Amino acid sequence: MSSACACLASATAKINPLFAQDATPAAKLYRCGTPPPTPSEKIQANRVITALRTHRVSFRGKTVVPVRFHIIHQGTEGYLPDRRLKAQIALLNSTYAPASIEFKIVDVNLHENDAWYYHEPGTDAETEMKTQLGTDTAGSLNIYTAQPGDGLLGYATFPWWYADTPQLDGVVLHHASFPEAERPWSSQPWPFDLGMTAVHEIGHWSGLYHTFQGGCAAPGDDVTDTAYEANAATGCPLRQPSACPSEARFDPVENYMDYSDDACMKHFTPLQYQRMKDMVGYYRYKLSPQTSRSVLLEQIRKSIE
Repeated sequence: MSSACACLASATAKINPLFAQDATPAAKLYRCGTPPPTPSEKIQANRVITALRTHRVSFRGKTVVPVRFHIIHQGTEGYLPDRRLKAQIALLNSTYAPASIEFKIVDVNLHENDAWYYHEPGTDAETEMKTQLGTDTAGSLNIYTAQPGDGLLGYATFPWWYADTPQLDGVVLHHASFPEAERPWSSQPWPFDLGMTAVHEIGHWSGLYHTFQGGCAAPGDDVTDTAYEANAATGCPLRQPSACPSEARFDPVENYMDYSDDACMKHFTPLQYQRMKDMVGYYRYKLSPQTSRSVLLEQIRKSIE
């Protein structure tokens, strides 16, 4: 048995005796707690992309991302069985394949802590949780599952934050957002349990902004093949004309980086995939030994940072 399988088996053995039916959260939830990038962060990220194009740098190889799950729970609430973790990873792999990014579970651990379970981003509880639990944040993706406060479904760190706060790097997800939830036949459908919160937040971890970043003002989300969007979408308002005066395209409500219901989310655009390749290749280079040894990339870093 591989070490990852052994970790999953161990975690599942602890979960199964206590695991109850998944309950649909009653409180109103908000898609994302990741803050927008600052103007200086956007400028720096654009400088990186310009430098990569100028030097004709192309990240062509596959990037394998080891995933470390930290399952935060309160009593019997918050547990996630093996099948839901695997289903989430399978969804991520199918979604991120065009970016040549593959995710692989290497560790699963359970932690009972009330303060961490209900923590909010930017608090002492977040810092304590990540500082104590985060492992190899340079060479892996740490995913913390909990029930974040303030009605959040999740939040993430941008790749350029790593240099200043490596101990905080990673993604936080609401435990109920994972796919393959078991619902009583009489329960009300919940629009956020198909696994798209992880897809969305890892988009941020890979360098993407929300599609409504900047509203109608140029350059929007810095990806030219996504339509300008005045406000975040809710529900699934397909073929909704953009409220931006100079935008002839429909709002990108099916894009993973909008705020639509899970069932509405269908795709990234080609240039979003390209941006993720660039951002992961440049900022998260320790995930790839070949990239880590690149003399050209080191020269680029010295010239623009």
